[in-house]
Amino acid sequence: MSVTVGTEADAAPEGDDDYVILAEDPPMAEEVQALGHEGVLIIKRWLESTTHIELSYDVYDFTPFCIVPYIGGKKRFDLAGRYMSGDKAPVYVECKRYRTAGGQAAEFDQFLRIAYSSTLSEIQYRGRDLGTRFIWVTYHPFSQKKWATLETHENMRRALLAEPTFLGNTQIDEERLRDMASRVMVLVFNPKQEALSLTTEEVKQVRTILDRS
Repeated sequence: MSVTVGTEADAAPEGDDDYVILAEDPPMAEEVQALGHEGVLIIKRWLESTTHIELSYDVYDFTPFCIVPYIGGKKRFDLAGRYMSGDKAPVYVECKRYRTAGGQAAEFDQFLRIAYSSTLSEIQYRGRDLGTRFIWVTYHPFSQKKWATLETHENMRRALLAEPTFLGNTQIDEERLRDMASRVMVLVFNPKQEALSLTTEEVKQVRTILDRS
């Protein structure tokens, strides 16, 4: 994540500034980074306890595996892995430990742009779309008046048109736009859910029984 903590640069249009970010691009103070790493691992355990996702990499210990190239740049996600079922698609997770809505509205727009643009990059350099999924996990909801439309292709189109450099020299492909929007997921995490999650050892035991192929 390329943000700073507690500066004017983080102030959000919604007027909320009481928040903590889980992971960043720049090196952080040791105590802040420890809090971030712990928070990311909590989200990892929560998502993996669904038994549908395996998140083998986090940005702190496996940085190269969490980097996603897109047209004009690269993005570090907090977690990376794959789905255990269906097409076993790659998945990247962005974690936000906000106490209020904070600056998430603008940051989520950037998240949508990168999701679409990274697919263009995949096709350009790999020759195909890998079907990558993108999950945004936050401790606090945001853009409540637009909440029902955050994952829609219309919202992704709006974000891209606001920053067309993410498209490179291409126009928005409507079919790809709808497909990419369907691969975006927004989840809200309540810290109390940690107590309801399977432990890492329990997940391992369950996976030996379940057939996710």
